[in-house]
Amino acid sequence: MGSNNIVQSFSHAITGILDAIADEKNLRIHFLIGTTVIALSLFLNLSKEEILWLSFAVFSVIGAELLNTLIEELMDFYSEKVDMRIKRIKDIAAGIVLWYSLFSIVVGVIVLGRALFKWHSLIGTVFGLGFLLSFPVMFLIRRTVRGGK
Repeated sequence: MGSNNIVQSFSHAITGILDAIADEKNLRIHFLIGTTVIALSLFLNLSKEEILWLSFAVFSVIGAELLNTLIEELMDFYSEKVDMRIKRIKDIAAGIVLWYSLFSIVVGVIVLGRALFKWHSLIGTVFGLGFLLSFPVMFLIRRTVRGGK
Protein backbone atom coordinates (compact mmCIF):
# COMPACT_ATOMS: atom_id res chain seq x y z
CA MET A 1 0.00 0.00 0.00
CA GLY A 2 2.68 2.50 1.03
CA SER A 3 5.37 3.76 -1.23
CA ASN A 4 8.94 4.90 -0.85
CA ASN A 5 8.68 6.71 -4.18
CA ILE A 6 7.99 10.42 -3.65
CA VAL A 7 6.07 10.73 -6.93
CA GLN A 8 3.81 7.83 -5.99
CA SER A 9 3.31 9.29 -2.51
CA PHE A 10 2.19 12.60 -3.97
CA SER A 11 0.01 10.78 -6.48
CA HIS A 12 -1.75 8.88 -3.67
CA ALA A 13 -2.22 12.09 -1.69
CA ILE A 14 -3.67 13.93 -4.69
CA THR A 15 -5.98 10.99 -5.41
CA GLY A 16 -7.18 11.13 -1.81
CA ILE A 17 -7.99 14.84 -2.06
CA LEU A 18 -9.70 14.42 -5.44
CA ASP A 19 -11.77 11.48 -4.17
CA ALA A 20 -12.80 13.49 -1.12
CA ILE A 21 -13.82 16.42 -3.33
CA ALA A 22 -15.88 14.08 -5.50
CA ASP A 23 -17.64 12.54 -2.49
CA GLU A 24 -18.06 15.48 -0.10
CA LYS A 25 -20.32 18.40 -0.98
CA ASN A 26 -19.07 20.45 1.99
CA LEU A 27 -15.50 20.08 0.81
CA ARG A 28 -16.49 21.36 -2.63
CA ILE A 29 -18.17 24.34 -0.95
CA HIS A 30 -15.03 25.06 1.11
CA PHE A 31 -12.86 24.89 -2.03
CA LEU A 32 -15.22 27.25 -3.85
CA ILE A 33 -15.29 29.78 -1.01
CA GLY A 34 -11.54 29.47 -0.44
CA THR A 35 -10.75 29.92 -4.12
CA THR A 36 -13.02 32.97 -4.25
CA VAL A 37 -11.36 34.53 -1.19
CA ILE A 38 -7.82 33.94 -2.47
CA ALA A 39 -8.74 35.18 -5.96
CA LEU A 40 -10.38 38.27 -4.47
CA SER A 41 -7.23 38.96 -2.47
CA LEU A 42 -5.35 39.40 -5.76
CA PHE A 43 -7.38 42.53 -6.49
CA LEU A 44 -7.26 44.12 -3.06
CA ASN A 45 -4.56 46.21 -1.47
CA LEU A 46 -3.56 43.63 1.15
CA SER A 47 -0.32 43.35 3.05
CA LYS A 48 1.77 40.18 2.95
CA GLU A 49 0.58 39.42 6.48
CA GLU A 50 -3.08 39.78 5.52
CA ILE A 51 -2.64 37.47 2.54
CA LEU A 52 -0.88 35.00 4.81
CA TRP A 53 -3.77 35.10 7.34
CA LEU A 54 -6.36 34.61 4.58
CA SER A 55 -4.36 31.73 3.12
CA PHE A 56 -3.93 30.13 6.54
CA ALA A 57 -7.66 30.42 7.19
CA VAL A 58 -8.64 28.92 3.83
CA PHE A 59 -6.16 26.05 3.98
CA SER A 60 -7.06 25.33 7.62
CA VAL A 61 -10.76 24.92 6.86
CA ILE A 62 -10.04 22.64 3.91
CA GLY A 63 -7.58 20.62 6.00
CA ALA A 64 -10.13 20.30 8.80
CA GLU A 65 -12.79 19.17 6.31
CA LEU A 66 -10.40 16.55 4.93
CA LEU A 67 -9.72 15.36 8.48
CA ASN A 68 -13.45 15.23 9.16
CA THR A 69 -13.97 13.17 5.99
CA LEU A 70 -11.22 10.77 7.09
CA ILE A 71 -12.76 10.33 10.53
CA GLU A 72 -16.22 9.73 9.07
CA GLU A 73 -14.81 7.15 6.64
CA LEU A 74 -12.94 5.37 9.43
CA MET A 75 -16.00 5.28 11.66
CA ASP A 76 -18.20 3.97 8.84
CA PHE A 77 -15.57 1.33 8.09
CA TYR A 78 -15.43 0.38 11.75
CA SER A 79 -19.17 -0.10 12.10
CA GLU A 80 -22.29 0.55 10.07
CA LYS A 81 -24.50 0.12 13.13
CA VAL A 82 -25.90 3.11 14.94
CA ASP A 83 -23.59 3.66 17.89
CA MET A 84 -23.69 6.73 20.11
CA ARG A 85 -19.90 6.66 20.54
CA ILE A 86 -19.41 6.81 16.77
CA LYS A 87 -21.98 9.61 16.54
CA ARG A 88 -20.06 11.52 19.22
CA ILE A 89 -16.75 11.03 17.35
CA LYS A 90 -18.34 12.23 14.09
CA ASP A 91 -19.95 15.21 15.83
CA ILE A 92 -16.63 16.26 17.35
CA ALA A 93 -14.93 15.91 13.95
CA ALA A 94 -17.63 18.10 12.41
CA GLY A 95 -17.07 20.53 15.28
CA ILE A 96 -13.43 20.84 14.26
CA VAL A 97 -14.54 22.00 10.82
CA LEU A 98 -17.02 24.43 12.36
CA TRP A 99 -14.36 25.83 14.67
CA TYR A 100 -11.90 26.48 11.84
CA SER A 101 -14.73 27.95 9.75
CA LEU A 102 -15.51 30.39 12.56
CA PHE A 103 -11.81 31.27 12.74
CA SER A 104 -11.89 31.91 9.00
CA ILE A 105 -14.90 34.18 9.37
CA VAL A 106 -13.04 36.24 11.99
CA VAL A 107 -9.98 36.49 9.73
CA GLY A 108 -12.20 37.39 6.77
CA VAL A 109 -14.07 40.06 8.70
CA ILE A 110 -10.82 41.61 9.89
CA VAL A 111 -8.89 41.45 6.61
CA LEU A 112 -11.60 41.72 3.96
CA GLY A 113 -13.73 44.01 6.09
CA ARG A 114 -10.90 46.53 6.21
CA ALA A 115 -10.06 46.20 2.52
CA LEU A 116 -13.61 46.27 1.18
CA PHE A 117 -15.59 48.33 3.69
CA LYS A 118 -12.94 50.20 5.72
CA TRP A 119 -14.10 48.37 8.87
CA HIS A 120 -12.04 48.66 12.01
CA SER A 121 -10.43 45.41 13.19
CA LEU A 122 -12.48 45.72 16.37
CA ILE A 123 -15.45 44.36 14.39
CA GLY A 124 -13.56 41.11 13.81
CA THR A 125 -12.59 41.01 17.47
CA VAL A 126 -16.28 41.30 18.40
CA PHE A 127 -17.10 38.43 16.03
CA GLY A 128 -14.36 36.32 17.61
CA LEU A 129 -15.50 37.12 21.11
CA GLY A 130 -19.08 36.33 20.13
CA PHE A 131 -18.06 32.93 18.75
CA LEU A 132 -15.93 32.16 21.82
CA LEU A 133 -18.70 33.08 24.24
CA SER A 134 -21.50 31.38 22.31
CA PHE A 135 -20.29 27.85 22.97
CA PRO A 136 -20.06 28.06 26.78
CA VAL A 137 -23.46 29.78 26.76
CA MET A 138 -24.95 27.03 24.55
CA PHE A 139 -23.38 24.44 26.85
CA LEU A 140 -24.96 26.04 29.92
CA ILE A 141 -28.37 26.29 28.23
CA ARG A 142 -28.19 22.68 27.07
CA ARG A 143 -27.07 21.56 30.50
CA THR A 144 -29.96 23.40 32.14
CA VAL A 145 -32.51 21.96 29.70
CA ARG A 146 -31.15 18.43 30.19
CA GLY A 147 -31.20 18.80 33.96
CA GLY A 148 -27.54 19.19 34.89
CA LYS A 149 -26.00 16.69 32.48
